[in-house]
Amino acid sequence: MPLPNLKQQCTAQNRNKQRRCLNPAAFGCKTCRYHGARRQIAEGTDHPNYKHGNRSQVAIKSFQGAMKALNEVEDMAESIGMVASRRRGRRSR
Repeated sequence: MPLPNLKQQCTAQNRNKQRRCLNPAAFGCKTCRYHGARRQIAEGTDHPNYKHGNRSQVAIKSFQGAMKALNEVEDMAESIGMVASRRRGRRSR
């Protein structure tokens, strides 16, 4: 909820008597929280719910292929004694 701006009043009017609301407007908004104070939501890449596609099925398959190649190189290096142990964690199949 936006903070109230005590210097500015809400610009909404009553339906019946057409009197203006006397509540303070929310910070950065023209209306109070009762009359639907909303901040401007960023668009495009700045929006918090922006989908970037880095976790798409194509990207995941590409990552899995690279991990399989790394696992094969790591297994080879371990079998000839170049490294003492492998990476920690789950290995992709």
